Amino acid sequence: MTSGGFGQQQAMLNAYDDDMIALSDQAIEWLVRLHSGDATAAEYEAFDAWRGQSDDHQRAALDAETLLGAVDETNAAQNWTGAEPVSPNRLAMPSRRSRPLQSGPRAVFATRRAVITMVSLCAVIVLTIVGGIQGTGILGRWNADYSTGVGQFETATLPDGTVAHMNTASAFSVDYSDDVRRIDLAAGEVIFEVAKDATHPFIVSVLGGEAMAVGTVYGVRIDGDHARVTVQEGIVEVSNGAGKAVRLVAGERASYQVGTPPVLRDDINLATYGSWQRAKLIFNSRSLGDVIDEVQRYQTGRIIIARDRLRDLKVTGVFDIAELDDLLASLTQTTGASVLKLPLVTVIY
Repeated sequence: MTSGGFGQQQAMLNAYDDDMIALSDQAIEWLVRLHSGDATAAEYEAFDAWRGQSDDHQRAALDAETLLGAVDETNAAQNWTGAEPVSPNRLAMPSRRSRPLQSGPRAVFATRRAVITMVSLCAVIVLTIVGGIQGTGILGRWNADYSTGVGQFETATLPDGTVAHMNTASAFSVDYSDDVRRIDLAAGEVIFEVAKDATHPFIVSVLGGEAMAVGTVYGVRIDGDHARVTVQEGIVEVSNGAGKAVRLVAGERASYQVGTPPVLRDDINLATYGSWQRAKLIFNSRSLGDVIDEVQRYQTGRIIIARDRLRDLKVTGVFDIAELDDLLASLTQTTGASVLKLPLVTVIY
């Protein structure tokens, strides 16, 4: 084969891939509409006609359903004659096994999409299980003295008069001895307005370290395997037995991992810190990946960013925690991304 022939074949393959990606995007948009609960019989019929245009349209529709976890939900639509209304729960497509094997560019693309689909489904399953157990702090809340569920906020007054403002999915226990007031944070985030008592230091233990104060206002948060300490008033000393302790004053933040010394951070804005206490989330030129990580804390279902290129897109805005669907909807306007909501998973693509 000549180099020109190979180059021409590669160009044809790339063009075919681009066409299939475009069809896949159209298929996902169709399914978003058909699963919205507002779709009409005419729209189901239009989707049936769209899907019947070619084998590639059929494949794009099936891949979209599989990618989104809606397995075996479209056979009824293919055979629908209009004699009875069709609900989204009855939408299905023919099995992959009913189509003959192919070779050439089409087979190459089908193989790629099969791999992508399998990886995506595995990711959804893993994130749903692991995220549901760890991300929401379920394990930590079982034995805690104080706790909140996902999307809940509480303010508690502790035995010494300290006020604890608890963010979503948070949990801690209290252990007051003769000489120290100790808090064991198991999950989430809490802002403490510490009652002054010079003879009894107030210590928050988290991830093998401590944040100690006497009378101050500071927040302690668990982010995966990181602990973050943010000071609003007073002075707090952060240590974890690895390296030197860090002394924080108002407006400063430190973070650490197990076995890693605490380090000062510069990603704090006291004007917006703790905005969840006002039922708001405030983002100023934050990456979409960071925004979704934060939104996830207030959602029971999993949120998946399906395309890596979207993660670095910047988001700025003020959003009501009670109406986070507005934030997801705004992504279509500000980033060009699309959002598909299913009962257990939200996909941004």
